[in-house]
Amino acid sequence: MHVSQFLSLARQLSAELRRSLATLPAEFARHAARAKELEQLREKTLDELAQVNLPALDRAALADVERYTGYGRFRGLDLDAHLARERDRLTQRSAQIQADPRFIRRQELLDPTAGELTLKAKQARDELALIESGLQRYEREPDFVGLCQRGYRTPSYRQSVFTLQYYRDWKRGDEITEKLGYKTFAEARAAYENLLRGREACRKTLDGIEGEIQDIRRLIAELNEAQRRLADLPKFALEDFRRTLREHLAFADREQLFQWAGGDRARESLIKRLDGVEKQLEYVKAMAGRRLDEERRYLTDELAKLERKIVKLSRPKHAGTHVSPDQAQAWLRDPRERLAARRARFWRDYDRVAYYDRYDRYDFAADLLWWDVMTDGRLDGDFIPEVYQYRQQHPGYAYQRPEAFYQSGREADVS
Repeated sequence: MHVSQFLSLARQLSAELRRSLATLPAEFARHAARAKELEQLREKTLDELAQVNLPALDRAALADVERYTGYGRFRGLDLDAHLARERDRLTQRSAQIQADPRFIRRQELLDPTAGELTLKAKQARDELALIESGLQRYEREPDFVGLCQRGYRTPSYRQSVFTLQYYRDWKRGDEITEKLGYKTFAEARAAYENLLRGREACRKTLDGIEGEIQDIRRLIAELNEAQRRLADLPKFALEDFRRTLREHLAFADREQLFQWAGGDRARESLIKRLDGVEKQLEYVKAMAGRRLDEERRYLTDELAKLERKIVKLSRPKHAGTHVSPDQAQAWLRDPRERLAARRARFWRDYDRVAYYDRYDRYDFAADLLWWDVMTDGRLDGDFIPEVYQYRQQHPGYAYQRPEAFYQSGREADVS
């Protein structure tokens, strides 16, 4: 094959490989979207599990929390006393805010048109904009900032008189001085530094004013929240308790939670879903990292090798030469069809794991991997540390569906 023909085909293949590489961000986005959905399902499941374990704000429900979840914070809690203390705290804080001079003058200070702090902030912003405009006059001059940073025309200037840079600086310094209308570069630098100091002072003033504004807004928001809670304190106390319980459930051992559920179907179902979704997240991240990252590296490497070959054979000394058929075939091998088939298989396997929703099939009492339950034991998962370690610890292991589940009469519902 003549080298010109080879180069033409190589450039076509290079363009195709670039197009293939350009499709990968969309593949990563597809994975990211599903991972986000699974994250949301995890959060929803935690919310539901907290609600099931604390359905109401009463002594009986609080007493059951530790039995079902191991969370002991509510043990011995005097609910009436707790609500009374919280009501007193909110009432006192509301009174403190309402007596705060800043809150009393909030309208006078924050009025969007004539507020005292509003006007001060506007004045500071206007002054800052004016200073910034003045600084741009200097900073737009090429090399001006660099000369200042190098200490030109100051004792800290270290450029030797025997270097070309010294004469470049000298020339630019004189040009800038003349253009800016000063007699010496030192005068120009002094004026610039004075503006810098002014900007710093103006920023501090503006930050202080904006801090005052935010403090008043926080007081208003805090009072609104306190009054909202006081209007229905039991409801908000229940939300607070569920939130702390939820934090415990997020890290509690799933198998232990399942045992504590004591056969309660609602709790067991949520615990299985929570554990399964967390495993799905772990698995799909590993799958995408392995397949998509591997494809990106492969395409990048193949493209780089092909580009190097194109550069080499484009040199004048190779004009008129020929590339052997074997070399041409090896260098022009198009991997796209093979990669497309792999990607299709990957998404088929990925979706099987990512969209699995038969969480009740899992059995905490059996020595099972979620991976095998989700894939029916048909996919190799040794690239996942958990799966690899399990297989190493169980030589000769072969997955079998939990017989108890299928003998329970529910097989028709899930198969």
